[in-house]
Amino acid sequence: MNAKQRGEYYRKVERLRRQLDSKYYEQIKNSITKQFNNFGNRIKRDGLGAAQSSLGLDLWSKELIKVFESLYKEAAVLFGNSVYRALKIEANRKAMTFGFNREWTDQMMEFLMAQGFVLVSDITSTTKRKLLSIVQKGIEEGLSVDDIVRIIKSDEQIAYAAFRARRIVRTEVMRSSNMASMMGADAHDFYVDKQWISARDNRTRRIPRDQFDHVELDGRIVRFDETFDESGKDGEPVAAMQPGDINAPPGFTINCRCTVAFIPRRDRNGNLILKPKLNEARIF
Repeated sequence: MNAKQRGEYYRKVERLRRQLDSKYYEQIKNSITKQFNNFGNRIKRDGLGAAQSSLGLDLWSKELIKVFESLYKEAAVLFGNSVYRALKIEANRKAMTFGFNREWTDQMMEFLMAQGFVLVSDITSTTKRKLLSIVQKGIEEGLSVDDIVRIIKSDEQIAYAAFRARRIVRTEVMRSSNMASMMGADAHDFYVDKQWISARDNRTRRIPRDQFDHVELDGRIVRFDETFDESGKDGEPVAAMQPGDINAPPGFTINCRCTVAFIPRRDRNGNLILKPKLNEARIF
């Protein structure tokens, strides 16, 4: 794809992503806000010491895990089918997608079984640090328990929860949509290459302002089973299968807006290069 085509593709992806952003933002914000309110109520009931001691357990959110499960399942169907159909059209083949929906959602659930605890734990740890800092500052300033609770439940902290929710939903919609796109592309019987597409504006990660550079990645093409390789500002290597790859550093993925596109691989005569059939024995 040239720059104009990448821009058009990106805008189409963003329109689909906004459907999930708007749906799951409120759920994630409410979950974080509830954590703040529950902690404030625990302080009122049991005192500062007991509330702080049980903070980690109290913050663990089965509710947030359920939100993630719903988001990832919906992304699997929405983006898996979108990419699958688009590649079928480009390859001049009839698109039949519904048989893959269960397979894609199962793959998403396998991912969350392996990584969901880490994702939610990171969110929980950030909330815990924020709450403990409010308590510590309140103690240093000689505030009463009621005053500390009032701060925890204040409009300022509701705004903080909203900010966190925006960042979380943006990151997880980006991550899940790119994972689903990879599944949709891989479902074909022909080989594809993949292309990194960045959001081209003044917020896009770039060195030296940021630790990593996504401007340089824009337009790069690699084979489907290869990684996009990049170096950070300090020379640290990064290898990502797609934007949002869970194995890439958080600074490379959090709040990322990049997407991945696919190009059917063809031989010198312009014919699709087909994958070997599963029942065909390969002799080396």
